[in-house]
Amino acid sequence: MSHRQFAEGRSLGRRLGLAGAFLASIVVAVVLALDLGVTLAPVTAVSSTQPRQASVVGAVAPAPSHRLVGIGASGAWWSDPAYALGASDRRRIGQLLYGAHGLALSQFRFNIGGGGVGVTTWWKAPPTWYQPDGTLNFAAASQAVYFLRQAAKARVHDLVGFVNSAPPAFTSNHQSCGGTLLSSGIAGYALELAETVRGIRSHFGVELSYVSPMNEPVGSQASCHQEGMAVPIDERGPLVVALATDLRHLAPWCHVIADESAFVADGFLTDTSKWLSYPGASKAVVALTFHGYDYPDAATLHKVHQLAVRLHHQVWASEICCHTPNGFAYQYDPTMISGIWLADTIYDDLMVAGASAFDWWLALSPDLGCDPVSDPTCFGDINALGRNDGLIYFDLNGRANGDRRLYLTKRYWVLANFSRYLRPGAQLYQVATSDARMKALVAREGDEVVVVAINRTPQGAPPIPLVLEFPSRFPRLVPEYSVETSFNTNLKPVANPTVTGSIVATLSQPFSVTTYVFKRLSK
Repeated sequence: MSHRQFAEGRSLGRRLGLAGAFLASIVVAVVLALDLGVTLAPVTAVSSTQPRQASVVGAVAPAPSHRLVGIGASGAWWSDPAYALGASDRRRIGQLLYGAHGLALSQFRFNIGGGGVGVTTWWKAPPTWYQPDGTLNFAAASQAVYFLRQAAKARVHDLVGFVNSAPPAFTSNHQSCGGTLLSSGIAGYALELAETVRGIRSHFGVELSYVSPMNEPVGSQASCHQEGMAVPIDERGPLVVALATDLRHLAPWCHVIADESAFVADGFLTDTSKWLSYPGASKAVVALTFHGYDYPDAATLHKVHQLAVRLHHQVWASEICCHTPNGFAYQYDPTMISGIWLADTIYDDLMVAGASAFDWWLALSPDLGCDPVSDPTCFGDINALGRNDGLIYFDLNGRANGDRRLYLTKRYWVLANFSRYLRPGAQLYQVATSDARMKALVAREGDEVVVVAINRTPQGAPPIPLVLEFPSRFPRLVPEYSVETSFNTNLKPVANPTVTGSIVATLSQPFSVTTYVFKRLSK
């Protein structure tokens, strides 16, 4: 290695923001490894006409940043029409969501319905077990319970109940949309919700690990296309305290999360400290939850991490969907364009905001924006009439017209790159890369180490040599298998990286998400 290469290595290290001897050892080791001819495992052949890409160097942090709680999606809205597709499709849905060869979700968010009173979209009007006389009738089980029990049978790690609207008895307009939680109804609603959690176990044999009593509490879904209620800031603290108290008596296995703010900058960051300052509120919640519908940048998400540290709480990214080039808007995009956006979002929420959980919005959606009966291939094209709210799509009229197909998007496969391989309890490690087009994270759990790498260079660009330097005290890594999702692949097995000492080297394909799985060997 020449003096010039050594100097370049130190310069690269300074740009990565690492310090001192640790920095020098990482960068010099990488340059030396390249000099010594560490073999880069090719994924596909590179045309001789393509320019050689400079290597991207990634330095794995010496210590984990936090632990993963889980990765999941929501069962809201779609349960009844999806159930109607038939028994074989119901079984396949379970395999696609919870199975080892599907998403292997470690969280499932179950929508506890508010009754759908006033809601104009029939499949967004879930029933409630709460009766006018104040009792709960679990004999009137919704079809959604089928998929909840399916998740429980598949041993999904965490089952999370969440509420868009309280039953009408507790809202200002006595509807399931457009109203506000009555301050006089807080105690009654908290008790009803705790009794619901207890009843779900006693009637259906399912334990909810967590429950969220409000959803996007600034808005009330006044259009009434779906359920929703507003919860003023000064009601949120009393609500979580009352709910936590009732759960301790009636369902002590279940814990409170809140407050599911729709926006990070003007919502979660501005409101959380206010309602959490209510006496007992901080002890009442086990995680602070946010949605990212303002699609926050890295600087804003870093403030989430700082807030969580200051408040001594976990944060969860509990809902996101529907991104388009124009922000939140109508569009159906099943392609890798939306897939890469999702990969970026998962990375940013987990590794920049420091979220311990990531949950997508709808696991299934009928909002294709086209008619697959009259145009059987339309599900593969971008259109302006659908919604980017699902991972899997189906025909809302499938029972009547016989179209019972399930359409998988690139978002589905990209989420699988994370959800199958990043498991609850895994330690997450930051990776500082020399090129912003490449992002990577490392997860370590038991005898397994997982690297997820996101290559954001445009389709058609040359592959990028990716070199990761692990801390010297990290156990020796043995590649087990690697899978790639790109424009043309869905979790396709690809060549394993080469491991030389603490250095992992491979070629990363453009516009792809690749998961590398290693076994750890003790030194």
